[in-house]
Amino acid sequence: MFIRRRPTGLSVRLKAVVFDMDGTLVDSKIDYEKMAGQIRDVLSEAGVPDEYLTDRRKIYQIIRGGDKVLAEMGVDPASRPKINSDMERIMNGVELEGAHLAKPMRNAAETLRALRGRGLRIGIATRGCRDYAVESMRLTGIRDYVDRCLARDDVPHPKPDPRHLLDVVAQLKVEPGEIFYVGDTSTDLETANAANVTFIGYRRDEEWGRRLLEAGCVRMVDDLIDLIGIADSL
Repeated sequence: MFIRRRPTGLSVRLKAVVFDMDGTLVDSKIDYEKMAGQIRDVLSEAGVPDEYLTDRRKIYQIIRGGDKVLAEMGVDPASRPKINSDMERIMNGVELEGAHLAKPMRNAAETLRALRGRGLRIGIATRGCRDYAVESMRLTGIRDYVDRCLARDDVPHPKPDPRHLLDVVAQLKVEPGEIFYVGDTSTDLETANAANVTFIGYRRDEEWGRRLLEAGCVRMVDDLIDLIGIADSL
């Protein structure tokens, strides 16, 4: 049974809120199984051992970790640039195929509008590509409320590397201690912890909420609109 943990104990002089996008602000319909299958083919052709390719979770680890994970697997350094390029091409293509299906998460625009109305800046740190992010923001009606959005291909070190989040913070012209980061996955939590940024989990459903709790999330909301009350209490 899921036990909601109220987001208490925050000690933030709040100037901005940064969000993950897919699963947090945007109900995306990206075909991740197709993406993983195509990337599996690329890795297999490049000679990556089958032991890394039989479990889809390991494929996602490669997608998430990129060159670092390939290096840990012992993949020839000379092969890695092409592998990374092919993976990026596949990810971009699959994301853009599903972009037109993007819908806003419940109360996404209303929450962003209210936070902006309180003088807070809004940022997004997403692992989606730039073109997909722009189209998703347009279709879901949130683009006008976002001050800065850095996508996977906007930064040299995408999340879970904390530099991705910290780059957004810097572009918002605030300090890490003056924001909180809102996301729906353990990757988002990992990113926030590594950046020493306050994290608030978004429980988009029971399963993802459970995963956040298991990863150590201590502050969580069931509805984005709850963030307004948190902002007002600081």
